[in-house]
Amino acid sequence: MPDSAFIESLSADRMENVCILTDSSAIFSRATFSGHDRVMVMPFDAQLTASPKLVPPSVDDFIREYTVLGRTYSHILVVVMSTGLNLIARVAADAAIQFGGRTSVTVVDSLNAGAGLGLLIELAAQAVASGDSPQEVERIMRASIPHIYTLFCIPGLSHLASVGYLSTAQAVVGDMLGLLPIFMLEEGHLSPLEKVRTQRHLIESFQEFMDEFESPRAIALVKGAQNHMRTRPLRQYVSELFHDTPFSEHALNAPLTVLLGPQTIGLTVMELE
Repeated sequence: MPDSAFIESLSADRMENVCILTDSSAIFSRATFSGHDRVMVMPFDAQLTASPKLVPPSVDDFIREYTVLGRTYSHILVVVMSTGLNLIARVAADAAIQFGGRTSVTVVDSLNAGAGLGLLIELAAQAVASGDSPQEVERIMRASIPHIYTLFCIPGLSHLASVGYLSTAQAVVGDMLGLLPIFMLEEGHLSPLEKVRTQRHLIESFQEFMDEFESPRAIALVKGAQNHMRTRPLRQYVSELFHDTPFSEHALNAPLTVLLGPQTIGLTVMELE
């Protein structure tokens, strides 16, 4: 018969066998990071049509993924885009309730998207790689969420109207004025912050935003395919202001392009707790 201590050892290993499931809106600051092998991605259906639509995976899609991951992992931490931007967290939670496997599934609404979500996942993956318990990894994530700040400049307000964030009348007026509206992601929702007239003013607004932080953990810039703003001034500003803070630049991915439009540029700062 198998040695009881050996069986207990296997059970203990399984108790700490954790993976992280996120969605394809996440933008990671680098291709590989500690614990990246424990991170899996659920794809959105990003429909870049005349009426853009970001369709989350279905409940059945999540249940199938939980079942596959449950063959290897005893704990699945699901960390996805803010409910204020998409219903994916609710779908994942509904699937977790219906899931009949032995694997524990915990769903966390990141209140973020894009680079903010990616930085949160990287932090959680590092904790998993360090051997932290599922409960500690979840605690680290939830404690870090309020310390992630994102600004989005979304010049094409007509796009926000097409996905339901603004009325058509608001979008038409905004576009006619030719202003560059800046939104802050607050509690997972897009909140209007200010409007600027030129790209120079936009850069100044981003710089003033970064001035509020003493020693950020990381800073990331994302830019849509139709945004042609020169980012070198921001890169130089970060280098001068925060010598030791990692700074990364990324293309806006398909899910965020559907949500925010191809002219969008965003700045994310993650501060130390």
